[in-house]
Amino acid sequence: MIKVGIVLQLEPLDNTENERYKCKVVEFDENVLYIDYPIHMKTDKTIFLMDGTQLKASFVFNDQTVYMFDTEVLGRKKSKIPMVHIDFKGEDQLIKIQRRQFVRVDTSIDISLMMKENPFPTITEDISAGGCAVILNREIELAKGNQFPVLLVFPMQTGEYHYLEIDSRVVRLWEKDKKRIASIQFINLAENDRQIIMRYCFEKQLEMRRKGLKE
Repeated sequence: MIKVGIVLQLEPLDNTENERYKCKVVEFDENVLYIDYPIHMKTDKTIFLMDGTQLKASFVFNDQTVYMFDTEVLGRKKSKIPMVHIDFKGEDQLIKIQRRQFVRVDTSIDISLMMKENPFPTITEDISAGGCAVILNREIELAKGNQFPVLLVFPMQTGEYHYLEIDSRVVRLWEKDKKRIASIQFINLAENDRQIIMRYCFEKQLEMRRKGLKE
C-alpha cells in the first residue's frame, strides 16, 4: 500500500494554526518512511521539521480511500536529495476513511442546542464531520427539519479545547435503549471546523484501537 512516490499530507499533532504540509515518499524500510522535505500547503515554501515533531499523516489509495496514521520525525538522511525519515508502525496501524464518507465515532462530548427559547445542554451519542446524534430529555420539543446552531466542545489529545458553533438541522428522531435521540446534520460547515472534527474523530479511533490492543 505504501510505495515510493505516494503523496502524504502532514499536519502537526498540536495543530492550533491549522497548518498542513505535503511531501512524497522517496524510500521506505521496515517501520521507517523517507520523505522529501515537506512543502507548506498555503505558502508553497519548504519547511524544516525538528526531530521529535509529532504529526498526523494521511494519503489517498486508489483515488477512493484515505488512510491516516500517527508519526514522528526521527531524523534526516543525505542522498541524491535531502530526506526526512519518519516513523511508520505498519499497515495494521492505519485508520481507513472512505472518501466522501465521514468517520462516525461513539463518544460523549458536551453540546448545547442553541434554540430561540433557551439553550439546551446535553451530550452526544456519536459524532462525525457530517453531523451527530444527541440525547434528549422528554420535555424538549423537536421536529424533523428544525434548524438552529449547536455549540460543541472538542477536548483534543494535546489538552486544548475547541469550541465550535455550527448551524444544524434535525434529520431524524428515534429511540435507543430507552433514550430519546435526535440525529443532527451540520450545515454550512467551515472547512477549518470540519478538519477539527475529523481530527477529533481520528484521535478517538486511535484511542479506541489502543484500548482494544491492551485488553
